[in-house]
Amino acid sequence: MDAHPDRFAAQGIRILLLWLLTAAPGLSAVSSETSSQRQTDFSDRNYTPNRQINVSKPVRPTTARAAASTDNRVIQSNMEKVKWVDARGVETQYQMYYEHDSNTLDFASVCSNHRKGSIDYRNCRKAARQWFGGKCNGGSTPGRMYCHARNAFRP
Repeated sequence: MDAHPDRFAAQGIRILLLWLLTAAPGLSAVSSETSSQRQTDFSDRNYTPNRQINVSKPVRPTTARAAASTDNRVIQSNMEKVKWVDARGVETQYQMYYEHDSNTLDFASVCSNHRKGSIDYRNCRKAARQWFGGKCNGGSTPGRMYCHARNAFRP
């Protein structure tokens, strides 16, 4: 059964209007009163801030959970030879270093054996993206990792 997006939008508007009419009957009266007394001149003496809406305490992540998830990862490092053909047709081979944990490739580590920002570094990363595409095999876990790298890695 295909659902049309406009149908969902209309349903959402109906629900919102129903809520406004039942749950907040005095809301329209308050908004009309405040619009006539709208403050347009501001200074340190006459400024009155509006009430805060949707204020909640900040959530602090627990360090124990984050540390536990990184402890189980086993980082593996690899060095591969990759080829890059530049715009002039000159083929160059690069040693590409990268790290992964058998599920996820660390994009920051790709070609980190070259000086960051150099032409060799940039061309190595371009060649790495092509190499990842060649290693892409959706059936296995490493193959899916390389497919993800081919699609998400931006040299």
